[in-house]
Amino acid sequence: MGAGTASNGGPGQATAGTEPAHQPSRPAWSVPAAPHPHEFLLGRVTGPLHTTAGTVMPRTALGNETWLLIVRHSGSQGTALIPTGDTPARARVDLRRLRLRWTPIRIDIDLAVLRLRVLSRGHVLGTFPVAAGMPQTPTPTGSFSVTDRVRFPAWSPYGTFALGLSAHQEHVLPGWTGGNQIAIHGTENPGSIGHYASLGCIRVPNTALRLLRRVVPLGAPVTIHG
Repeated sequence: MGAGTASNGGPGQATAGTEPAHQPSRPAWSVPAAPHPHEFLLGRVTGPLHTTAGTVMPRTALGNETWLLIVRHSGSQGTALIPTGDTPARARVDLRRLRLRWTPIRIDIDLAVLRLRVLSRGHVLGTFPVAAGMPQTPTPTGSFSVTDRVRFPAWSPYGTFALGLSAHQEHVLPGWTGGNQIAIHGTENPGSIGHYASLGCIRVPNTALRLLRRVVPLGAPVTIHG
């Protein structure tokens, strides 16, 4: 074509005497709104996540998806409870790298009266007696999260289901080879419920197991005190 003429542009390209096509701007990223004031933000790890508390992988050692409890957030930055081999640590995370959701569920365990409560938006769904750690193997106290949901066969001494927690036992008995992760599970010795009888785990009756299995998601907050 001769000099001084304009070629026809492709889609979105300006031509002589026309304005550039308008490109709609992307909406700003934000945390999804909480359905209710008394809900807790969770984030699924979808790739290796490097934090000051260590690298968090998308799957736990037991093969579950890794969901973190977000204890504080502002914009795209948050503070997550990071499971470690010891006491969970708080570390900053980029929320844009997580798959976010909210849960109304939390678990409260009072060691002083050996009771476990399952709550949803502050309302009690169930209260159950429990067994907790013996004096030489006490159940650790603090703020934790659910890291694993594990099914067992009917003949298991731990009942048919367990919730693995980010809590760990610091007082492992010599010769014990079952690891140090604390869990909430059933028992083949229902007479131990209501006593300080375990190696640190929380034993619950079958009625509690059924509710926990039905409503408690990965990442849900667990408070142990008393």
